[in-house]
Amino acid sequence: MTRETLLSRRDRLAAARLCVLVDGGDSAESCAQQVAAVAAAGAGLIQLRDKKLSDAALLERAIAAVAAARRHGALLVVNDRPDIAVASAADGVHLGEDDLPVLAARRVVGSARLIGRTAHTPAEAHAAVSTAADYLGVGPCFPSDTKAFETFAPRAFLEEVAREIDLPSFAIGGITAERIGDLLALGLSRVAVGASVTKAADPRVAVQELLHHLGGPPATPTDR
Repeated sequence: MTRETLLSRRDRLAAARLCVLVDGGDSAESCAQQVAAVAAAGAGLIQLRDKKLSDAALLERAIAAVAAARRHGALLVVNDRPDIAVASAADGVHLGEDDLPVLAARRVVGSARLIGRTAHTPAEAHAAVSTAADYLGVGPCFPSDTKAFETFAPRAFLEEVAREIDLPSFAIGGITAERIGDLLALGLSRVAVGASVTKAADPRVAVQELLHHLGGPPATPTDR
């Protein structure tokens, strides 16, 4: 992996406003089609997240998803699995609180791939910075139709992330186009979504609507 490729990944991440979470679908082909649709519509970051598939099936989906994302200029990260991220040549991995720590995952994926980290508290957000994560997913922000949450991220936490954390930070959890204004008011200008795009009648239109509410074209690489 060249230094230029690494810089390109981080520059493209900095420019991304929207992350779309997709599952593995019924086949590698259907997974690739879903990734291609949202990437072509303008999603800069796509996360493959599927906890039901076998390792072999997940790897197959990841390889297909990576190829589809690259054709349309989007980044593709694999949820939870640094090993699958490396084996599929994905752009990185996203880690939750029960996954490998960032430093351990870095030893698996190397310095050239991106590592995202979910943060539910200020301490987790600052720890991600100190261990050189590349971006954050922060929340959950709102009730979701696809996942039940016991608690939600306090407004003060979201404001602190926007104010103090110098990493691209994607608000996640129940995000819809109608709720983006509330997040922008807190200083958050990136969102991660799942069902609001993947379950939409037309995922391309859903992506474009979210990007419109986020302020139109993606940010330049120098924007936070």
